[in-house]
Amino acid sequence: MFIILIEKVINKIKIKLKIMYWKLKYGKRIQIGKNLCFRKRLDILIEKNGYLKIGDNNFFNNDCSINCLENITIGNDNIFGENVKIYDHNHIFNTNIEELKNKFKTNKITIGNANWICSNVTILKNAQINNRNVIGAGVIINEKIESEEIIKKNNKLLKEKIELKGKK
Repeated sequence: MFIILIEKVINKIKIKLKIMYWKLKYGKRIQIGKNLCFRKRLDILIEKNGYLKIGDNNFFNNDCSINCLENITIGNDNIFGENVKIYDHNHIFNTNIEELKNKFKTNKITIGNANWICSNVTILKNAQINNRNVIGAGVIINEKIESEEIIKKNNKLLKEKIELKGKK
């Protein structure tokens, strides 16, 4: 029992230190509410024009990442399963390879309150997840999700050709 208590105290100290590190690194570009909790490897990247706001009482399981070039807002009381990835941008892919490396399309992401984002979910630019939803394992979200919905994965593989600019 004593060892479990010590582990909990050490984990709380690790979380506080990581939050202090992010606040020092990103300054006014990050806002973190009360009682943020995470397990191993919550990675946050905020580029120079990005802004990240995380509300109160959010939990991130192992191996989650938030990658912000524009704006990501996360409300209160959300649970994120293992390996959740959040990107408010994607590469511009219908161009030559040199341009591909540093060109991005961005748009904000908003996650409301009391959502359960299950394991291996990817949340992309344009996503707006309202309140009290369950986003099932392996789902990719890049659109508006109304409140109180269960979103499940459709296992159909969809294919589409890339049309390169200037080629016919």
